[in-house]
Formats: sequence, structure tokens, C-alpha cells
Amino acid sequence: MQTLLRAIQFLSTIADTADDTAEERRQHSFLIYIGLFMSTGGFFWGSIALYSGLPLAASIPYGYGFITTLNFIYLYYSKDFQLAQAIQLALSLLLPFLFQLALGGFVSSGAQVFWAITAILGAFTFKNSNTIIIWFVLYIVLVIFSGLLDESIVALKLVEVPSHISILFFTINICAVSLIIFSLFYYFVGSEKKYRDSLHENLEYLKNTQKQLVESEKMSALGGLVAGVAHEVNTPLGISITAASIFQTNIKALEKAVSENTLSKKALDEFIADMKDADEILLKNLDRAALLIRNFKKISVDQSNEELREFELNEYIEEIISTFRSELRHNKVSLDLQLNSEPIEMSSYPGSIAQIMINLLQNSIVHAFKEEQDKKITIRTEQSDEHATIICSDNGKGIDKDMIEKVFEPFVTTKRNKGGTGLGLNIAYNLVTQQLGGTIKIEEALEKGACFIIRIPCHLKS
Repeated sequence: MQTLLRAIQFLSTIADTADDTAEERRQHSFLIYIGLFMSTGGFFWGSIALYSGLPLAASIPYGYGFITTLNFIYLYYSKDFQLAQAIQLALSLLLPFLFQLALGGFVSSGAQVFWAITAILGAFTFKNSNTIIIWFVLYIVLVIFSGLLDESIVALKLVEVPSHISILFFTINICAVSLIIFSLFYYFVGSEKKYRDSLHENLEYLKNTQKQLVESEKMSALGGLVAGVAHEVNTPLGISITAASIFQTNIKALEKAVSENTLSKKALDEFIADMKDADEILLKNLDRAALLIRNFKKISVDQSNEELREFELNEYIEEIISTFRSELRHNKVSLDLQLNSEPIEMSSYPGSIAQIMINLLQNSIVHAFKEEQDKKITIRTEQSDEHATIICSDNGKGIDKDMIEKVFEPFVTTKRNKGGTGLGLNIAYNLVTQQLGGTIKIEEALEKGACFIIRIPCHLKS
């Protein structure tokens, strides 16, 4: 049995080449199966006809098997599928017709039962629907023609076929057709199940990959924020250290004057004035450093924790920007915040909003500007109909028209050779549409620069 299955499997691939698609290989295999099924049926037909003393009738199915063998040999060596297909389908269409004539009638031969399946099998070997229709029409015409001829052929009484032989032919044909239909059904059900399982596996893989990409992008953004915040915090801390050193120097001078009993009122007044100035500088810069660290901590926690919480959008955007200012300064980009005059209260996922804003800002910094131009990014917020709108625009070179439709697709980037991954806007798009339940689009009417418009619900349900 295994040897037979291996032989059939080998035969089903004799027309295949390395360049063939899966669809072409399927068409090849169906043509081979037609030949095998018809040849098997022809062997039984021919054997019964020969045993019944009908050598002329027996020669037709035997001839079909012989020509099919030659055709398959030709196909194996030439790989000329179209010619082999034409020969094989012509044989399959004509075999029942000629066998009918040899047995003295269309109905008495029982050939119409087996013949009916030929149209179905033949259709699977064609590439386009027009050819399938032509093939089916040709089959119908031949069937009608055979039906019209049947009474005349029977009346000629060229061959007397015993009733038990007709019944045997009919039984064999019914069994063969049932086997073919069951095999096709089993094949397609199995293929569909495999296809569904494969789709499910691919979907799970894509979901996991997407999750990994989002997490990777988050870590990348956090890494950028860490560097930016570290740079930002260095400045107020450096000034605070300078102020603290003034305290240290002046206190030592005061201690010396007191110990030497040379402290004057003027020196004491100068000491107090210096201390006030240093204290003011110290408090101001330590507050600035503490604010930066608080904002960074809040944003980093939000980005690593996908929890729904309440927050005010304008204030949160200012916190995001405060951690990103060093990146803007480093790239000589000015930022214009045009936040809504009224607070926009949100119940949403702030981490996703932070991720989106950082991705849009980084996208503008990397892609939007020419080196010599004045670089400007504008962020505007609005509220209407329980929805918040965030508009992020720049005065850069804009987006090419042929790129606009593809800009949110994964791995689309114009900076691949400079480290661009093409994932930033795709991740922003997925977060807006899936996590935040909103929309993101590009304003196409702009003559200069790029403008991203994000519209999200103010209150999401947990």
C-alpha cells in the first residue's frame, strides 16, 4: 500500500518544475489524477468488455490507458503541461463517447455516470474562469449530442449488450464516481483544515511578533528618553552643585572671620545676600531636576504598564515634551505647543499616547527636515463630541504622494540605509486604532510639511 501511495505521489509531480507556484502544482496533480482515475476505470471497463466478447469495445478504454501512459512519459521529460493537458482532457472527454458507440448506446453503457465527473475534474486543471466555462460548455454539447444519437444507435443494434453487463458497468461507474467525489471532498476538507490551522498559527505568530515589536519600540523610546532626561537633568544639577559650592566657600569665609574676630556688618550683609541668591538658584534648579525625573518616571511607568487611568491630556503632553526637549534642542528643532484652552479629561491609556507622541516626534526629526532650514514642529489639541484630537505637524519637506498610502505599513522607510526600521508610524497606527479605538490620518492638502491628525475617544471602557 505504501509503495502504491509513493508511486501515485511521484506521478503527481512529474510535470512540476522548481519555478512552479503552488497553484500550478495543484493543476498538474489534478491532471495526473484524471488520467489515473480514468485509466483505472478503463481497465475495468476493458476487462469486462473483453470477457463479454466485445473486443472492439475493450480496445477503447485499453487504448485510453496506453495513450495516457505515453502522454505522461512525454510530460515527464518535456514538462510541456499545456500540450499534455490538451491531449489528456480530449481523451477523457471522448472516452465515454466512443465507448458508448462501441457498446451500442449511451444509456446502456452507463458511461454517462462516470462521464459527469470528468467535467468537474477537468475544471481543476485550468488557470482562468473563461477556459473553465468553455470546457464545461463543450462537455454539455457532447452530452446533448450523445443523448440525441442514443436512440438511433440502439436501433441499429450494432452490439447486443446483455442486461447484466449494463448493470455491472453502471455499478462500477457509480462506485468510481462516488470514490472520486469522496476523495475530492476529503482532499478539500483536509486542505481547508490545514489552511485554517496554518492561518491560525500565522495569526498568532503575527500577534506575538507585533507585541514584541511594540515592546522593542517602547524600550527604544524609553532608551531615548533616558538619554534625553539624563542630559536635561545634568544642567540643573550642575548649577545646583555650583550654588552648593558657593554655600561652602562663603560659610568657610564666615567661619574664618568669626574665629579671627574680624567679621564686619558689611561682610555679614554680603554673606546673607550671597546665600539668598545661591539658595534661590539651588531651589529653582533642584525643582527643575525633580520635575523632569517625576515626568520621566510617570511616562516610563505608563509605557511599561497598559492600565486604563484618568489624566488630563494637555498636562500629560507637556510632561512628554519636557522629557523630549533635549532631543529637540540637539537637532535644532523648535516646538510650538498650541494646547486646547480648556482641560481635556481622559480615561484612556496614557502609555500608548506617550508612545504615539514620541514616535511622531522622532519621525519628524529623522525624516521631515533638511539640514539648512529652520525646523519647527507644532502640536495642537482640540476636543469635540467626546473625542480628543491631537494634531502634529511640521514645516519640513513633506511626504511623497506615492508614499502617503503606504506610510503606516510596516517596514516602510526612506532611511533604511541610515538605521530607519519603518516601524515607528506602523506602531503608532496600531496603537491609535486598536488600543485607543481612534483614527490617525495624514492631511494630504498641505503644500509644505506633513500633518498627522489623531482622533481618539476621551473615555474608554475598561
